[in-house]
Amino acid sequence: MTIRDRELLDLLREEPELLAIADAVAETQRAPRRVNPRRALAAVALVAVALFALVLASPWERGDGDSLVLDRALAAVDTSGPVLHLTLQFDFSSGKSNGSLSSEIYYDKDGRLLRIVSRSKDKVLGDYTETGYKPGFEMFPGLLEDAGFYRQALASREAKVLDEGFWHGRPVFWLEVEGGGPGRLRIGVDHRTYRPLVFQTLDPSGSPAGFEAAVLGFEFVSTSEAGFQVDAPILVSGTVVGEGCRPARARVGVFLSTESEGTGSQPSVQVASGQTSADGRFTLRADPAKSPFREALARAWQQNDGWLNFDLSAIGEGVQGFGSSSFGRFVEDGRWWEHQKADPRKPQPVTLSIARDPSARC
Repeated sequence: MTIRDRELLDLLREEPELLAIADAVAETQRAPRRVNPRRALAAVALVAVALFALVLASPWERGDGDSLVLDRALAAVDTSGPVLHLTLQFDFSSGKSNGSLSSEIYYDKDGRLLRIVSRSKDKVLGDYTETGYKPGFEMFPGLLEDAGFYRQALASREAKVLDEGFWHGRPVFWLEVEGGGPGRLRIGVDHRTYRPLVFQTLDPSGSPAGFEAAVLGFEFVSTSEAGFQVDAPILVSGTVVGEGCRPARARVGVFLSTESEGTGSQPSVQVASGQTSADGRFTLRADPAKSPFREALARAWQQNDGWLNFDLSAIGEGVQGFGSSSFGRFVEDGRWWEHQKADPRKPQPVTLSIARDPSARC
């Protein structure tokens, strides 16, 4: 090696072609004195032009092809653990205000665990762990499966490099992954770092499916880093029933009601969620010592004698129906209670109907 500039070495350590050309430049500059100076200058100029052109060239133009992009995209994914750690940002509009919502997701496929931390303006709006998680029937169908499949698809070359382009002014390689979920995932990979910048879901025909999220973080971490809380106190449990009062499969979610939140223009997000079992039963857990409950309880002691009001909703699998109800809770000794504080009782199971006939009683 004839190059001695450490900064140049660091810059070119991942570009062997550029390193070779730069090395040739250095050799030319150290040519014996008997070499014609004009020829030496011409050689330096020629090599410099080649170096500049090679820096600007795309991987395809340098002969590297799709493999280089896929290899570097794979190397950019931290794989130090079994749990997918994905942080997405969504833009939203609410009335006259605009803002963004970030969702930090920890997904343990083998353990069927899902933790979601939702934030807006660095304020935690929800942080809960869902146990027995089953992918597919969710707000963004197949996204987590596709995201987890992304790493495998890069390694197996099942990911496809579509073309180059821009996303919000940043140059990207557009990749497509198919096979992890029910749809297809298009990923914008940063032109310099090769880390994913944006996820876009596509329908089977390849058309946009109406979902796009900026990727703030994408890695795989250990179970301990994920911080799953599977033994949090029970917030609410019960059964979802459909037509004829038969148990129904559904996704159930809990929201802090508006008067409890005090969030103003901030988006309303779930503070607990889960899926029913085959017999329609569900159990949702949440830690009252964590945000956003800690802050909501502090306000509740001043406004409502410590009571928090919640909205419970369920949507049937396959959109068989929708149902909702409300309930109240207060906290004592780190647990959720209902009824009067003078006679605290454990939360009793509720029955939530998603039957199309609202007058049905079970």
